[in-house]
Amino acid sequence: ILYLGFGWVMTNIGIDDPGHLGPLYIHWTAPASLTNLTACSMRYHLEYFNTYQSRWTVIRTVRTWYRAQFDLEKEVRVRISTLLKGACTNGTELKSPFTEMVLPPNNTVGSRVQGFGCVFYQKEFMECTWETGLEEPTQSQHSLYFWHQEMEKAEECPQYIHSNGVRTGCKFTEESLPEFSDFNICINSSSPKVVLRSAFFSLQIQNYVKPAAIETVHLEASPDRRLQVQWDLPNERIPRHCLEYEVEAREEGVGGQQLLQQRNITNEMTLTSLSMDGAQRKCFRVRSRMHHYCADRGFWSDWSRWSCHSESDVVVGCAVVIGIIISMLILSLFGWALWRKWKAREGEMMPFGPLHKLMECSKGLSARSHFIKTRDNQ
Repeated sequence: ILYLGFGWVMTNIGIDDPGHLGPLYIHWTAPASLTNLTACSMRYHLEYFNTYQSRWTVIRTVRTWYRAQFDLEKEVRVRISTLLKGACTNGTELKSPFTEMVLPPNNTVGSRVQGFGCVFYQKEFMECTWETGLEEPTQSQHSLYFWHQEMEKAEECPQYIHSNGVRTGCKFTEESLPEFSDFNICINSSSPKVVLRSAFFSLQIQNYVKPAAIETVHLEASPDRRLQVQWDLPNERIPRHCLEYEVEAREEGVGGQQLLQQRNITNEMTLTSLSMDGAQRKCFRVRSRMHHYCADRGFWSDWSRWSCHSESDVVVGCAVVIGIIISMLILSLFGWALWRKWKAREGEMMPFGPLHKLMECSKGLSARSHFIKTRDNQ
């Protein structure tokens, strides 16, 4: 039996909002005509329009429900069909026509907040800020609510940021910020004078990290006139392997004239620069951001302070080294002269010593003995 036509088209589709500021619960029931079907396997082909990516997402499942993330400021579009395959279809997979459901957004009239953005500073805290809408009165009230999968229900901002007495942002602590999970935000706006509408946002907070600025950059000149550039990381929660670095180099000639400016991206915490030939002064600064191994994107940190090395530094360094060598030679010669003088004085003092007198006596006795022997022989 081939199940064709509309006898097995689903008619009972529902979409529920659990109040999680984006995720919706899609559910349906199997066609009544297929309830007792045993000769074929049955699956469901679900498609929903992903407004974040502007494309249809396709899911095939044997379940009769699915949870998906939606932008609640836009239209929700869902369509489902039934798939049959087995003896009842002669081994051919058949697909029923789509049953589609469309939900309009709750509120499309009125002004909403603008300029919304979040920054996750050093993975320690996150600040989300916004600006009032173009048509909002100056005394409009904004309330932020957020939700993620570790929460039972949405909660209000734990700490608002104020500007001139108006709420313009929210600060979150690290404990309430799970990574690699949808972090949903809704900003409600209210005013007694005009109609305002809610704004919805969904984040993956690991993509909003901004590392701390690098504090110290070290420069070391090698004998072949190359520069070794090294830097120290601040003490923060970002793992070292999750960072990449941008090094900006600037060369200056006589009178401060800029000769060259270049940038290099590296995963290491050190960089060997080209020779300083032709440059009187060479300066470096470094910044960092999350590597794509740990996040899809991220913010660059602020630049470190410039650290510079000039030809005069090389000359002074060489002069210092030469001065040290000359000083050591002079000290060595002075010590050798003192030693020679001491030996000379030691030689002059020996005739007045006991040993010298004993030797003189020995020589006198030998001579007298020789005289006596000579006389006796005569």
